[in-house]
Amino acid sequence: MSEESQLFHVAEESGKFEVLDPTGRSILTCRDAGSANHYAVLLNQAYKHGYKDGYRAAKSADDT
Repeated sequence: MSEESQLFHVAEESGKFEVLDPTGRSILTCRDAGSANHYAVLLNQAYKHGYKDGYRAAKSADDT
């Protein structure tokens, strides 16, 4: 995924790693960067997958 599509990202705060949503709200906090990055990747993939499926469903509904 490109940087632009990385809606969820990791930020370090007081030695902990927070996964932040696009508005900057903390979704979850992890002890290590690896876990936080893993969750951020999963959230970004889920968002991308859900967005594409929703777009396809809406497009096919318009075609009928």
